Amino acid sequence: MTKVACMSCICALLSGCGDRISEIKDAASGINSAANSAASAVSRDVHAIRAIDINYQDTSFTVNDLFKTILRDIRWDYDPEKNELHVRGTWQPPLFSDQSWNKEMKEMLAEAGVVTVSCKIIDDKIDSSQTKVTLTYNGEILLEQNGEDALHHLYDAYLLP
Repeated sequence: MTKVACMSCICALLSGCGDRISEIKDAASGINSAANSAASAVSRDVHAIRAIDINYQDTSFTVNDLFKTILRDIRWDYDPEKNELHVRGTWQPPLFSDQSWNKEMKEMLAEAGVVTVSCKIIDDKIDSSQTKVTLTYNGEILLEQNGEDALHHLYDAYLLP
């Protein structure tokens, strides 16, 4: 009789596990679906733009290399109708290292400083004259650069060791 009771308990436990395993499989499927959806949300145009080669001061790198190096938590957007690339990320050194910010300010920027870069892509090149870089903190614009100086500042930040 004890064997029957033990077997009944084991069966009851296992049947509950089957339902739980099914729930876990459904959750994993949902996570996989969300990841696939997020990956496809970045258009093929953005992938092509990210692969564009940049040659600056005898160094070659891609648009992707540039922004992955100088920013954190990057978000990409490309408007194919306007040929505009918009990159948004969290500030990190050495970007704008020429500013005389104290340690506290640098820590605040590293946590919540947002850098937005907008530029036009013409013939698979970034048009330096139409580049805009903005650094904001708590909704306040701390720094804004435009044109060739802005683009070269990004390149120089990439090249810093």
